[in-house]
Amino acid sequence: MNTSTLFAAVLTLVLGVGCSDEVTTHFKSLADAKLQRAFERGWLPPLLPPSSVNIIEKNDLDRNTGIGSFEYDISEREKYFEQLKSIGATVEPDGSPQILVLVQSGARLEIELPARSGAGKYRVEPAGE
Repeated sequence: MNTSTLFAAVLTLVLGVGCSDEVTTHFKSLADAKLQRAFERGWLPPLLPPSSVNIIEKNDLDRNTGIGSFEYDISEREKYFEQLKSIGATVEPDGSPQILVLVQSGARLEIELPARSGAGKYRVEPAGE
């Protein structure tokens, strides 16, 4: 095998294995997420509780979808729930009182807020899918 053939084979392998269209970002706190302008990118819910920490977003850029999680003081749950409702979020059609659905700016968000845990989860995808 000559040098140019070997180089082409190695380059193909590196590009094929090294390319990933999934991006994971971690923010220590709500202030950190704001400082890094994470809300402007549209992958996070438009609101998070003030005490939010350990915010993680994992986005699939090919599919334009994302999942994420955050931790917060459970005492903020009801107020956060009402804030989401005030911007148009509704309870999941299946009747689960823990999941709110928000369609905004071409995106559909499902935000899960377990009643007894300060751990929230969310999923974002293009609206209409």
